[in-house]
Amino acid sequence: MRFGLFAMPEHPPIENWSLSYDRDIEEIVLAEKLGFSEFWIGEHHTGGYENVPMPELLLAKASALTSRIRLGTGVVNLPYQDPFQVAERLAFLDHLTHGRLEYGFGGGGLPTDQALFQLERSEAAPRTTEALEIIWELLTSDEPVNYEGVYWKYENRQLQVGPYQEVPPFAIAGLTGTHNYARCGAKGWKALSVYFAPGDNNGYPNAPDLAAHAAALTSAAEENGLDPEVARQNWRITREVYVSDSKDQAMKEIRAGVHRSYEYLLGLGLGALMKKGEGMDDAELTFEWMVEEIPWIIGSPEDCTRQIRELEEVTGGFGTFLINSRDWVTTDKWNRSLELFARYVTPQFTPRENMARRNKLARVALGV
Repeated sequence: MRFGLFAMPEHPPIENWSLSYDRDIEEIVLAEKLGFSEFWIGEHHTGGYENVPMPELLLAKASALTSRIRLGTGVVNLPYQDPFQVAERLAFLDHLTHGRLEYGFGGGGLPTDQALFQLERSEAAPRTTEALEIIWELLTSDEPVNYEGVYWKYENRQLQVGPYQEVPPFAIAGLTGTHNYARCGAKGWKALSVYFAPGDNNGYPNAPDLAAHAAALTSAAEENGLDPEVARQNWRITREVYVSDSKDQAMKEIRAGVHRSYEYLLGLGLGALMKKGEGMDDAELTFEWMVEEIPWIIGSPEDCTRQIRELEEVTGGFGTFLINSRDWVTTDKWNRSLELFARYVTPQFTPRENMARRNKLARVALGV
């Protein structure tokens, strides 16, 4: 299993937003030092909490301060943008990162963003599908692209600067339904599950759970002649994570920040995607309920290791675990949580041969 971070990013309006961008970049630099393999940055235009309108710019600056960690747009919201310009920007950024870019796309699930761009909710999925077709052609074709769709029409369009990577690594985030997971399985693309998707929602149809994501992903891979295990390895799952000395201590430290974050999310109507049955009210989505039922990864390093193993069992396995970056505590506490995770949790998921090598070296050092 690989490990990374996903940042919405979340910075409440009471914060210094100029400083918040510097802090995001510092977190990417720290993530690389701690051995995390990738970092994703989101795109939003409204709401007052998620304050990066163009992740490509922030990632470009971060790429100059790092050398190894992969950098993902998490995600570029396709319904609002010209696909040619998206393809052109990302191909250019691929060069600036020297091939460390993950091309992350999505349908723009924030209701207030949809209102800003006067997007009918029913148009989000077909616009996204059409944009993906165009962007893939532009990035992979040696010939000029002609395209006549419902939303975009192009004649003899070709990128002056093509991608750095021979095959651009596409990734799609799914918020509602399982269609994006099926698309990723069929195409061999990477799939991203959001941090509040429940592991198992007891069959509640209004909130597709991780088990449903996995089924759509692997079934589509098999139907299209691809290896379902490779599809699982391409799957990224995001969770709320906080590591401290104990579970009680962790919950005590983040309680106030959690309340602020989820007051915002529930206000956007996203509570419906977290629930586990008909008739469940938003008031039942308490901090304690979410920690146990979604579930979150909270507590001591030992607690977190156990909880991730339980998540593996529920889902049947996945390739990359992403920590949802939060502003719940001061930077020193958040960085300590990341350090504890990197020092004591990630080693529990390294290949057996690496663990055996560590044990052998330890025995030699101790003279036993």
